[in-house]
Amino acid sequence: MEEIEKSYKFLSDCASVAKTLQTNPALSKSSITIDVPPKDFPELLSEIESFVRVRVDKSQTQVSLSISGTEFIFIKS
Repeated sequence: MEEIEKSYKFLSDCASVAKTLQTNPALSKSSITIDVPPKDFPELLSEIESFVRVRVDKSQTQVSLSISGTEFIFIKS
């Protein structure tokens, strides 16, 4: 059976940043705040929900996610 790899518009870029930061021991525990336009926020929440396989409260205006030791804080702006 063929495995389908999901495409993540937002989280794949975050994973790339986290991987880069992970290579520098001084930056391995980083926190990044990202302002997300309101029109893109529902899609981001859906990606996070799919990625973590847990329902996300869609009424939230801020959500955080740790990827490879880097905390990403997404704020609906």
